[in-house]
Amino acid sequence: MEKINVSMKVNGKEESLKVEPRTLLIHALREHLEYTGAHIGCSSSHCGACTIDMNGKSVKSCTVFAPQAEGAEILTVEGIGSPDKLHALQEPLLFLFLICNLQ
Repeated sequence: MEKINVSMKVNGKEESLKVEPRTLLIHALREHLEYTGAHIGCSSSHCGACTIDMNGKSVKSCTVFAPQAEGAEILTVEGIGSPDKLHALQEPLLFLFLICNLQ
């Protein structure tokens, strides 16, 4: 299948990639652009692990094809807060990460 160019702004950074038209946005973000904060949880959009902000709206990125994000402004969990001061949404994720890795 022929790949197409897709450009978007992710966490304030201009990004471009070549993907097949059927590539889901979650796969483009994680596998092509290495933004791994959004996760593939249930593969049916029920769990919300893939949720991102696209053009100011919450979107489940497992239900959006990457070409649909052409020209979009995307914010992932990596784009909020900073290493010195976590955003309120990041704090519970760190807690869960620590619990999962201590077991």
